[in-house]
Amino acid sequence: MNRHPKLPTSIVLVCLWFLLGNCYFNPFVQPIVNPEVKEKTNPFLGLLGLGGTSNLVITGQIRDANGVAMVGLALVPSSVSIQSKSTLPPYTTDAGGRFYIPYQSGKLNFDVFKDGLPFFTLALNVSGPSAITAETSGAPAGLEISNLGTLDPTNPPNFFDLVKVSGLDFTMNELTLHNAEVNSFIDSFVFTFSEAPIPALTPGPLVTSWASQNISCFPTVIFGSTMTVTGNTITIQATPSSNTVNYECTFKSGILSASGKPLTQRIIRFFFNPPV
Repeated sequence: MNRHPKLPTSIVLVCLWFLLGNCYFNPFVQPIVNPEVKEKTNPFLGLLGLGGTSNLVITGQIRDANGVAMVGLALVPSSVSIQSKSTLPPYTTDAGGRFYIPYQSGKLNFDVFKDGLPFFTLALNVSGPSAITAETSGAPAGLEISNLGTLDPTNPPNFFDLVKVSGLDFTMNELTLHNAEVNSFIDSFVFTFSEAPIPALTPGPLVTSWASQNISCFPTVIFGSTMTVTGNTITIQATPSSNTVNYECTFKSGILSASGKPLTQRIIRFFFNPPV
């Protein structure tokens, strides 16, 4: 009976040395010595779970037509989606209206529920970590899907968000500001945040200075010297300077939470049209 000749041990060792030592064939060494070979093109590393986008999380915010963060919405992966990483649905929006979903590319479909009832459907089109768009079906007019992006969950998110902006008239009735026509005189602005803001400032010039530095409005809003903080809410004296005018106010990152987080910058717009 013919037998296959055995290869000398020295030849076998040489072959192993060549395969493991040669940078071109070694999947561990190749992306280090040859950076032009992108991580995403190395399926061997992907199978090992090394690097890439596997650890990213998709985030975004949902607000209603008045710019109010929608808290407690449940995003449930739709049955028409192949979402292998969506193993722990539903994903519930937090105090800032933010959702967090395991990253994967393609079109991700979700049924969104409010108070346990179907609300609308959401599709996220994910072309890359910085290329994410949203589509909705059946959503109320004016609903906003914004601030879409990705996060590294090993670095906990550090968001401090403006959840709601409203005004108070002279009889303390609450008025919607964002995307609204305001037909009453305003005595104060009320800002609600995702967590407790800075402690209240002592009434006086310091309040006016703080407001002018951190809230930029055009045309000008005249801020008074009184400011109170209750829970997650700041109330501050404020009066628009002109009637029948479109206002745009930018809330800046100089506004801090009690724990020191900077505010995520936010812009609101309203039309001030009080009675003559």
